[in-house]
Amino acid sequence: MPSYQDLIAIGERFEAFASRGLPAEIETVRTAQALLLRADALSADMHRRLAAIQGRYYLLAAGEMWCPDCQLNLAAMDHLQRLQPKVSLAIISKARAEHALKTPLNLERISIPLVLVLDDKLESIGRFVEQPQAVVEGGEAVKADYRAGRYLQSTLTELLTIIEAHESPNTTEH
Repeated sequence: MPSYQDLIAIGERFEAFASRGLPAEIETVRTAQALLLRADALSADMHRRLAAIQGRYYLLAAGEMWCPDCQLNLAAMDHLQRLQPKVSLAIISKARAEHALKTPLNLERISIPLVLVLDDKLESIGRFVEQPQAVVEGGEAVKADYRAGRYLQSTLTELLTIIEAHESPNTTEH
């Protein structure tokens, strides 16, 4: 298996990844980006939590532009790295993840986006798979809102929860 460092090194930056989509896919990404840039997109608490990140973190994502979950959630992760430079995002293809990550992570299949949250030692401290838990738990009742980009903060919340748990291992509540 290639190391996480090798995978991050060959991973694409978000803009390169997003530029290879079909026009409708790129439009979904641009819409999500516009929603995230609104003044009311993220709560004051979210901004406080982002600013409080102490360590260096890497988001190693397996994704494809044809995937609606990737369009939304990777756009949110790109926004996260823009707001907090201690976090960086690298995107590899689903095929590369099948080859490099499926066996070591003991996965039957690679669901995308599959995002490994790595610490400054490039050790996995958590993962995000496909959709935020709020969407998974909400089921069909929230799908339309999710597709419209109304759960982008939920994606960021999940990633911050993983990071905060790593930074404060003795704290159970955030």
